[in-house]
Amino acid sequence: QPLPILSNMEWIKCHNSHLVNASPLSSIVYCSILSTAFVGSLYVLVPKKVRALDRDHPTHIQWRALATLIVCGAAILSYPWLFCSDQGQSQEQSPGSIIPSEFSFWKLMFLPSYSLSVLLHTAILYTGSFVATLLKVYEYRRESVARGKLAEPYLKEVVQWIQQISLGQFLGPVLSKEQKWINLRNYVIAPWTEEVIFRGCMVPRLLACGMSNKAASFTAPMFFGLAHVHHAYLRWKKGENKLSMIALQTTFQFAYTSLFGSYVSYALIRTGSVPAVTLSHAFCNFMGLPDFSFVQPSHIFYKHRSTLTVAYLVGILGFASLFYSDKLLPLPPRLVV
Repeated sequence: QPLPILSNMEWIKCHNSHLVNASPLSSIVYCSILSTAFVGSLYVLVPKKVRALDRDHPTHIQWRALATLIVCGAAILSYPWLFCSDQGQSQEQSPGSIIPSEFSFWKLMFLPSYSLSVLLHTAILYTGSFVATLLKVYEYRRESVARGKLAEPYLKEVVQWIQQISLGQFLGPVLSKEQKWINLRNYVIAPWTEEVIFRGCMVPRLLACGMSNKAASFTAPMFFGLAHVHHAYLRWKKGENKLSMIALQTTFQFAYTSLFGSYVSYALIRTGSVPAVTLSHAFCNFMGLPDFSFVQPSHIFYKHRSTLTVAYLVGILGFASLFYSDKLLPLPPRLVV
């Protein structure tokens, strides 16, 4: 049963058949307004004195979190009012539209359907990174044995090391207040707020106006990528790098966030679950970008370069082979009641 606050019929059954005559342009305008509000809140709702602080300062993180949560709350509450009807009008859908005539908005936003399957599919892509972690354990053991350490102290140190690279990074009691807020931002606040705005609110709206799965999966991430461009202004204002380097960093970030956004948009269409793609987003933030520096002769893993290359290729091929499969990303689209 839906939560009491979601008991309104428009939350349970979002009849979007009345949107079939809406033009793609109106959806683009809506997405633009939403994206602008999300980024603008970081400047309008966050005091100037707070914005002058380092972005990793706890106070700055708290204010930015509050600003984005306000935008998310407004977006979630306004979507059913703007686009849903509880009357179930029986109109034909526009050609090419794949979203059902009705779907459950509250389930889309809050039900963690297929979360583990999406997470597993994402994790396959990081096979090379997992192998690299195992190699770190192996090298740590080899160095410990070379130093003549006993088995018991070695095992204790390995356990401590694994804790440091896993949950210890996020939940460790010895972490400073600043690091705890950085972790909270990276693994909880940012993934959820961004997925709510750029996937949960945008993708159904794009599909409802007649866009195909593919078109919606590539359109919504453009707003996600553009929302990160304002980082270039912050870098320039702080004088971190030359304009040419800032332009290169911004281009790479736009390409990466857009590519990632396309994947999670597609995963949302296949699963109908914002929590599922939020978990995937948090996992990617935790893992970071793959480290290919092992190809350099000076790297400690250079002697394992063949093993790591195969591991990365296996991960990429495994991820790609399951991309259109219903093994992990179920078919048909699950945006239904």
